[in-house]
Amino acid sequence: MGERKQHRVLLAGGGTGGHLMPAINIALALKALDKEIDLLFIGRKDGMEKAIVNRFNFSIREIEVAGLKRNPIGLIKFIWKWNKSLSQASAIIKEFEPQAIVGTGGYVSAPVVRMAHKMGITVFMQEQNSLPGLATRTLSRMAENIFTAYAGARYLPAEKCRLTGNPVRPDLLDADREAALNEFGLDSGKKTILVLGGSSGARGINNAILEIVKAGMIPSDWQLLWQIGQKDFSEIASSIPDRFSGKYLPFIHNMPGAYSVADLIISRAGAMALAEIAVWGLPSILIPYPHATGDHQMLNANEFAFGGAAIVIAEQDISEKLLSTLIELTRNINKRSEMAEASRSLAKPDAAMIIAKTVLDRINEIQKN
Repeated sequence: MGERKQHRVLLAGGGTGGHLMPAINIALALKALDKEIDLLFIGRKDGMEKAIVNRFNFSIREIEVAGLKRNPIGLIKFIWKWNKSLSQASAIIKEFEPQAIVGTGGYVSAPVVRMAHKMGITVFMQEQNSLPGLATRTLSRMAENIFTAYAGARYLPAEKCRLTGNPVRPDLLDADREAALNEFGLDSGKKTILVLGGSSGARGINNAILEIVKAGMIPSDWQLLWQIGQKDFSEIASSIPDRFSGKYLPFIHNMPGAYSVADLIISRAGAMALAEIAVWGLPSILIPYPHATGDHQMLNANEFAFGGAAIVIAEQDISEKLLSTLIELTRNINKRSEMAEASRSLAKPDAAMIIAKTVLDRINEIQKN
Protein backbone atom coordinates (compact mmCIF):
# COMPACT_ATOMS: atom_id res chain seq x y z
CA MET A 1 0.00 0.00 0.00
CA GLY A 2 3.02 2.31 0.33
CA GLU A 3 3.45 4.98 3.00
CA ARG A 4 0.39 5.49 5.17
CA LYS A 5 -1.34 8.87 5.11
CA GLN A 6 -2.04 10.47 8.49
CA HIS A 7 -5.78 10.47 7.87
CA ARG A 8 -7.57 7.55 6.19
CA VAL A 9 -11.35 7.46 5.82
CA LEU A 10 -13.50 4.78 4.21
CA LEU A 11 -16.85 5.85 2.74
CA ALA A 12 -19.72 3.48 2.03
CA GLY A 13 -23.09 4.31 0.56
CA GLY A 14 -24.83 3.49 -2.66
CA GLY A 15 -27.37 1.47 -4.52
CA THR A 16 -28.86 4.82 -5.56
CA GLY A 17 -27.43 8.27 -6.21
CA GLY A 18 -29.34 9.51 -3.19
CA HIS A 19 -27.04 7.48 -0.94
CA LEU A 20 -23.85 7.88 -2.97
CA MET A 21 -23.80 11.66 -3.56
CA PRO A 22 -23.79 12.55 0.17
CA ALA A 23 -20.70 10.37 0.57
CA ILE A 24 -19.02 12.08 -2.39
CA ASN A 25 -19.88 15.52 -1.03
CA ILE A 26 -18.45 14.59 2.38
CA ALA A 27 -15.32 13.27 0.65
CA LEU A 28 -14.92 16.56 -1.25
CA ALA A 29 -15.16 18.45 2.04
CA LEU A 30 -12.63 16.12 3.70
CA LYS A 31 -10.25 16.72 0.80
CA ALA A 32 -10.73 20.47 1.08
CA LEU A 33 -9.77 20.34 4.77
CA ASP A 34 -6.88 17.91 4.32
CA LYS A 35 -5.35 17.68 0.85
CA GLU A 36 -3.20 14.70 1.93
CA ILE A 37 -6.08 12.59 3.24
CA ASP A 38 -6.47 9.05 1.90
CA LEU A 39 -10.06 8.33 0.89
CA LEU A 40 -11.54 5.07 -0.34
CA PHE A 41 -15.09 4.27 -1.39
CA ILE A 42 -16.78 0.89 -1.25
CA GLY A 43 -19.48 0.25 -3.83
CA ARG A 44 -21.56 -2.59 -5.23
CA LYS A 45 -19.92 -4.81 -7.83
CA ASP A 46 -21.26 -3.85 -11.28
CA GLY A 47 -23.25 -1.04 -9.67
CA MET A 48 -23.61 2.63 -10.54
CA GLU A 49 -21.09 3.73 -7.90
CA LYS A 50 -17.82 3.13 -9.75
CA ALA A 51 -18.49 5.42 -12.73
CA ILE A 52 -19.65 8.30 -10.52
CA VAL A 53 -16.85 7.94 -7.95
CA ASN A 54 -14.23 7.80 -10.71
CA ARG A 55 -15.61 11.01 -12.22
CA PHE A 56 -14.64 12.75 -8.96
CA ASN A 57 -11.16 11.14 -9.03
CA PHE A 58 -11.67 9.04 -5.91
CA SER A 59 -10.65 5.41 -5.52
CA ILE A 60 -13.25 2.67 -5.10
CA ARG A 61 -13.32 -1.03 -4.26
CA GLU A 62 -16.36 -3.17 -4.98
CA ILE A 63 -18.14 -5.85 -2.98
CA GLU A 64 -20.88 -8.29 -3.91
CA VAL A 65 -23.99 -7.24 -2.05
CA ALA A 66 -27.73 -7.32 -2.72
CA GLY A 67 -30.76 -5.61 -1.27
CA LEU A 68 -33.30 -7.62 0.72
CA LYS A 69 -36.28 -8.82 -1.33
CA ARG A 70 -39.04 -10.34 0.73
CA ASN A 71 -39.55 -13.60 -1.14
CA PRO A 72 -37.87 -17.02 -0.70
CA ILE A 73 -35.44 -16.66 -3.63
CA GLY A 74 -34.68 -13.04 -2.71
CA LEU A 75 -34.00 -14.03 0.90
CA ILE A 76 -31.64 -16.85 -0.09
CA LYS A 77 -29.76 -14.53 -2.46
CA PHE A 78 -29.53 -11.85 0.23
CA ILE A 79 -28.09 -14.24 2.85
CA TRP A 80 -25.52 -15.65 0.39
CA LYS A 81 -24.46 -12.19 -0.77
CA TRP A 82 -24.50 -10.82 2.78
CA ASN A 83 -21.99 -13.39 4.03
CA LYS A 84 -19.81 -12.80 0.98
CA SER A 85 -19.97 -9.02 1.37
CA LEU A 86 -18.95 -9.25 5.04
CA SER A 87 -15.85 -11.19 4.07
CA GLN A 88 -14.98 -8.78 1.24
CA ALA A 89 -15.58 -5.70 3.41
CA SER A 90 -13.39 -7.18 6.15
CA ALA A 91 -10.53 -7.76 3.70
CA ILE A 92 -10.73 -4.20 2.35
CA ILE A 93 -10.81 -2.70 5.84
CA LYS A 94 -7.80 -4.75 6.96
CA GLU A 95 -5.84 -3.68 3.89
CA PHE A 96 -6.80 0.02 3.96
CA GLU A 97 -6.70 0.40 7.77
CA PRO A 98 -9.08 3.38 8.00
CA GLN A 99 -9.33 5.37 11.18
CA ALA A 100 -13.00 6.13 10.55
CA ILE A 101 -15.88 4.89 8.42
CA VAL A 102 -18.64 7.12 7.05
CA GLY A 103 -21.78 5.25 6.02
CA THR A 104 -24.44 7.12 4.08
CA GLY A 105 -27.06 4.39 3.88
CA GLY A 106 -28.31 1.95 1.31
CA TYR A 107 -27.58 -1.75 1.42
CA VAL A 108 -24.00 -1.19 0.23
CA SER A 109 -23.14 0.47 3.53
CA ALA A 110 -24.52 -2.27 5.77
CA PRO A 111 -21.73 -4.90 5.62
CA VAL A 112 -19.04 -2.22 5.73
CA VAL A 113 -20.43 -0.54 8.84
CA ARG A 114 -21.05 -3.93 10.45
CA MET A 115 -17.48 -5.11 9.95
CA ALA A 116 -15.92 -1.77 10.88
CA HIS A 117 -17.79 -1.77 14.18
CA LYS A 118 -16.76 -5.37 14.85
CA MET A 119 -13.13 -4.41 14.20
CA GLY A 120 -13.30 -1.47 16.61
CA ILE A 121 -13.16 1.31 14.01
CA THR A 122 -15.05 4.56 14.66
CA VAL A 123 -18.29 4.69 12.67
CA PHE A 124 -20.17 7.78 11.53
CA MET A 125 -23.45 7.66 9.65
CA GLN A 126 -25.39 10.21 7.64
CA GLU A 127 -29.15 9.96 7.05
CA GLN A 128 -30.69 11.98 4.23
CA ASN A 129 -34.43 11.47 4.83
CA SER A 130 -36.99 12.36 7.47
CA LEU A 131 -37.80 8.63 7.59
CA PRO A 132 -34.47 6.80 8.00
CA GLY A 133 -33.74 3.89 5.71
CA LEU A 134 -33.48 0.29 6.90
CA ALA A 135 -29.67 0.25 6.85
CA THR A 136 -29.39 3.35 9.04
CA ARG A 137 -32.07 2.17 11.47
CA THR A 138 -30.49 -1.27 11.79
CA LEU A 139 -26.91 -0.06 12.18
CA SER A 140 -27.48 3.15 14.13
CA ARG A 141 -26.42 1.60 17.45
CA MET A 142 -22.96 1.02 15.95
CA ALA A 143 -22.39 4.69 15.11
CA GLU A 144 -20.64 7.25 17.26
CA ASN A 145 -22.62 10.05 15.57
CA ILE A 146 -25.50 10.08 13.10
CA PHE A 147 -25.67 13.27 11.03
CA THR A 148 -29.31 13.94 10.18
CA ALA A 149 -31.02 16.20 7.68
CA TYR A 150 -34.23 16.65 9.65
CA ALA A 151 -34.89 17.22 13.35
CA GLY A 152 -36.34 14.31 15.28
CA ALA A 153 -35.52 11.61 12.72
CA ARG A 154 -37.56 8.59 13.72
CA TYR A 155 -36.18 5.22 14.85
CA LEU A 156 -32.73 6.63 15.61
CA PRO A 157 -31.10 7.04 19.05
CA ALA A 158 -31.58 10.74 19.81
CA GLU A 159 -28.39 10.98 21.88
CA LYS A 160 -26.30 10.07 18.82
CA CYS A 161 -28.06 12.33 16.33
CA ARG A 162 -26.64 15.65 15.22
CA LEU A 163 -28.73 17.88 12.97
CA THR A 164 -26.50 19.12 10.16
CA GLY A 165 -28.68 19.02 7.05
CA ASN A 166 -27.73 17.09 3.93
CA PRO A 167 -24.20 17.59 2.57
CA VAL A 168 -24.29 19.36 -0.79
CA ARG A 169 -21.35 19.63 -3.16
CA PRO A 170 -18.95 22.46 -2.23
CA ASP A 171 -19.14 24.03 -5.69
CA LEU A 172 -22.94 24.05 -5.86
CA LEU A 173 -23.15 27.85 -5.81
CA ASP A 174 -20.12 28.34 -8.08
CA ALA A 175 -21.96 28.93 -11.32
CA ASP A 176 -21.90 31.67 -13.93
CA ARG A 177 -25.52 32.24 -14.99
CA GLU A 178 -24.66 33.78 -18.35
CA ALA A 179 -22.26 30.95 -19.16
CA ALA A 180 -24.91 28.41 -18.16
CA LEU A 181 -27.55 30.07 -20.35
CA ASN A 182 -25.16 29.78 -23.28
CA GLU A 183 -24.26 26.18 -22.43
CA PHE A 184 -27.90 25.11 -22.39
CA GLY A 185 -28.86 27.29 -25.35
CA LEU A 186 -31.49 29.19 -23.35
CA ASP A 187 -33.01 32.61 -24.01
CA SER A 188 -31.70 35.14 -21.48
CA GLY A 189 -34.89 37.17 -21.95
CA LYS A 190 -37.11 34.39 -20.61
CA LYS A 191 -37.58 32.89 -17.17
CA THR A 192 -36.78 29.20 -16.80
CA ILE A 193 -38.62 26.22 -15.33
CA LEU A 194 -36.15 23.50 -14.38
CA VAL A 195 -37.76 20.05 -14.55
CA LEU A 196 -35.96 17.28 -12.64
CA GLY A 197 -37.14 13.72 -12.29
CA GLY A 198 -33.95 12.18 -10.96
CA SER A 199 -31.12 10.65 -12.97
CA SER A 200 -33.25 7.85 -14.42
CA GLY A 201 -36.29 10.02 -15.07
CA ALA A 202 -39.86 10.14 -13.76
CA ARG A 203 -42.53 8.81 -16.08
CA GLY A 204 -45.44 10.61 -14.42
CA ILE A 205 -43.71 14.01 -14.47
CA ASN A 206 -42.38 13.55 -18.00
CA ASN A 207 -45.78 12.60 -19.42
CA ALA A 208 -47.49 15.52 -17.69
CA ILE A 209 -44.90 18.04 -18.91
CA LEU A 210 -45.12 16.62 -22.42
CA GLU A 211 -48.91 17.11 -22.51
CA ILE A 212 -48.54 20.69 -21.25
CA VAL A 213 -45.89 21.42 -23.91
CA LYS A 214 -47.93 19.81 -26.70
CA ALA A 215 -50.97 21.88 -25.67
CA GLY A 216 -48.86 25.06 -25.89
CA MET A 217 -49.59 25.94 -22.26
CA ILE A 218 -46.10 27.05 -21.20
CA PRO A 219 -46.35 30.87 -20.96
CA SER A 220 -44.55 32.64 -23.82
CA ASP A 221 -42.17 34.45 -21.48
CA TRP A 222 -41.03 31.17 -19.92
CA GLN A 223 -38.89 28.27 -21.17
CA LEU A 224 -38.01 24.77 -19.93
CA LEU A 225 -34.71 23.19 -18.98
CA TRP A 226 -35.88 19.59 -18.80
CA GLN A 227 -33.92 16.59 -17.57
CA ILE A 228 -35.97 13.74 -19.02
CA GLY A 229 -33.80 10.88 -17.83
CA GLN A 230 -32.09 8.17 -19.85
CA LYS A 231 -34.95 5.68 -19.62
CA ASP A 232 -37.67 7.89 -21.11
CA PHE A 233 -35.57 10.12 -23.32
CA SER A 234 -36.08 8.56 -26.77
CA GLU A 235 -39.83 8.14 -26.34
CA ILE A 236 -40.45 11.62 -24.91
CA ALA A 237 -38.02 13.46 -27.20
CA SER A 238 -39.66 12.03 -30.31
CA SER A 239 -43.02 13.51 -29.23
CA ILE A 240 -41.85 17.04 -28.37
CA PRO A 241 -43.19 19.57 -30.91
CA ASP A 242 -40.87 21.82 -32.91
CA ARG A 243 -42.24 24.93 -31.18
CA PHE A 244 -40.68 23.81 -27.88
CA SER A 245 -38.96 26.68 -26.06
CA GLY A 246 -35.92 25.69 -24.05
CA LYS A 247 -33.70 22.64 -23.81
CA TYR A 248 -34.36 18.98 -23.06
CA LEU A 249 -31.64 16.50 -22.15
CA PRO A 250 -31.38 12.89 -20.96
CA PHE A 251 -29.17 14.01 -18.06
CA ILE A 252 -27.82 17.30 -16.73
CA HIS A 253 -24.19 17.04 -15.61
CA ASN A 254 -23.79 20.73 -14.78
CA MET A 255 -26.28 20.99 -11.93
CA PRO A 256 -24.80 24.22 -10.47
CA GLY A 257 -25.37 25.81 -13.89
CA ALA A 258 -28.90 24.40 -14.10
CA TYR A 259 -29.85 25.85 -10.73
CA SER A 260 -28.28 29.20 -11.64
CA VAL A 261 -30.67 29.69 -14.58
CA ALA A 262 -33.79 28.36 -12.80
CA ASP A 263 -36.61 30.58 -11.59
CA LEU A 264 -38.94 27.70 -10.67
CA ILE A 265 -38.36 23.97 -10.20
CA ILE A 266 -40.54 20.92 -10.78
CA SER A 267 -38.97 17.91 -9.10
CA ARG A 268 -39.29 14.65 -7.26
CA ALA A 269 -38.64 15.02 -3.54
CA GLY A 270 -35.40 13.13 -3.13
CA ALA A 271 -33.49 14.35 -0.11
CA MET A 272 -30.43 15.58 -2.00
CA ALA A 273 -32.46 17.44 -4.62
CA LEU A 274 -34.31 19.26 -1.83
CA ALA A 275 -31.05 20.17 -0.09
CA GLU A 276 -29.71 21.68 -3.31
CA ILE A 277 -32.96 23.53 -4.05
CA ALA A 278 -32.83 25.06 -0.57
CA VAL A 279 -29.20 26.16 -0.89
CA TRP A 280 -30.09 27.96 -4.11
CA GLY A 281 -33.25 29.39 -2.48
CA LEU A 282 -35.61 28.37 -5.27
CA PRO A 283 -39.41 27.93 -5.26
CA SER A 284 -40.54 24.46 -6.25
CA ILE A 285 -43.42 22.20 -7.18
CA LEU A 286 -42.65 18.81 -5.66
CA ILE A 287 -44.14 15.57 -6.95
CA PRO A 288 -42.90 12.80 -4.62
CA TYR A 289 -42.12 9.38 -6.03
CA PRO A 290 -45.11 7.36 -4.80
CA HIS A 291 -43.27 4.05 -4.41
CA ALA A 292 -40.43 5.33 -2.22
CA THR A 293 -39.88 3.17 0.86
CA GLY A 294 -42.14 4.30 3.68
CA ASP A 295 -43.37 7.10 1.40
CA HIS A 296 -40.31 9.01 2.58
CA GLN A 297 -40.35 11.40 -0.40
CA MET A 298 -43.79 12.65 0.65
CA LEU A 299 -42.46 13.17 4.18
CA ASN A 300 -39.47 15.09 2.77
CA ALA A 301 -41.74 17.22 0.57
CA ASN A 302 -44.09 18.03 3.42
CA GLU A 303 -41.18 19.50 5.40
CA PHE A 304 -40.80 22.02 2.55
CA ALA A 305 -44.54 22.57 2.13
CA PHE A 306 -45.06 23.25 5.84
CA GLY A 307 -42.32 25.86 5.68
CA GLY A 308 -43.92 27.56 2.67
CA ALA A 309 -41.04 26.68 0.34
CA ALA A 310 -42.90 24.34 -2.00
CA ILE A 311 -46.26 23.22 -3.31
CA VAL A 312 -46.69 19.44 -3.15
CA ILE A 313 -48.71 17.50 -5.71
CA ALA A 314 -49.30 13.76 -5.30
CA GLU A 315 -48.51 11.66 -8.38
CA GLN A 316 -52.17 10.69 -8.84
CA ASP A 317 -53.15 14.37 -8.91
CA ILE A 318 -50.66 15.52 -11.58
CA SER A 319 -53.14 15.73 -14.46
CA GLU A 320 -55.61 17.66 -12.32
CA LYS A 321 -53.32 20.07 -10.49
CA LEU A 322 -49.92 20.54 -12.19
CA LEU A 323 -50.96 22.89 -15.00
CA SER A 324 -53.05 25.20 -12.82
CA THR A 325 -50.30 25.33 -10.17
CA LEU A 326 -47.68 26.03 -12.81
CA ILE A 327 -49.72 28.84 -14.40
CA GLU A 328 -50.41 30.39 -10.99
CA LEU A 329 -46.72 30.45 -10.01
CA THR A 330 -45.45 31.73 -13.37
CA ARG A 331 -47.87 34.65 -13.08
CA ASN A 332 -47.35 35.44 -9.38
CA ILE A 333 -43.88 36.84 -8.76
CA ASN A 334 -44.73 37.71 -5.14
CA LYS A 335 -45.69 34.11 -4.40
CA ARG A 336 -42.46 32.86 -5.96
CA SER A 337 -40.45 35.37 -3.93
CA GLU A 338 -42.10 34.25 -0.69
CA MET A 339 -41.44 30.61 -1.53
CA ALA A 340 -37.83 31.39 -2.45
CA GLU A 341 -37.26 33.09 0.89
CA ALA A 342 -38.81 30.14 2.73
CA SER A 343 -36.67 27.73 0.71
CA ARG A 344 -33.51 29.64 1.56
CA SER A 345 -34.40 29.54 5.26
CA LEU A 346 -34.27 25.72 5.12
CA ALA A 347 -30.78 25.63 3.62
CA LYS A 348 -27.79 24.18 5.44
CA PRO A 349 -24.95 24.83 2.99
CA ASP A 350 -22.20 24.02 5.53
CA ALA A 351 -23.38 20.46 6.26
CA ALA A 352 -20.57 18.70 4.38
CA MET A 353 -17.86 20.80 6.05
CA ILE A 354 -19.39 20.30 9.53
CA ILE A 355 -19.46 16.54 9.01
CA ALA A 356 -15.94 16.46 7.58
CA LYS A 357 -14.52 18.53 10.44
CA THR A 358 -16.22 16.30 13.01
CA VAL A 359 -14.69 13.20 11.41
CA LEU A 360 -11.18 14.71 11.23
CA ASP A 361 -11.35 16.05 14.79
CA ARG A 362 -12.28 12.57 16.03
CA ILE A 363 -9.41 10.95 14.11
CA ASN A 364 -6.97 13.48 15.61
CA GLU A 365 -8.35 12.74 19.06
CA ILE A 366 -7.90 9.00 18.52
CA GLN A 367 -4.31 9.50 17.35
CA LYS A 368 -3.42 11.50 20.47
CA ASN A 369 -4.55 8.71 22.79
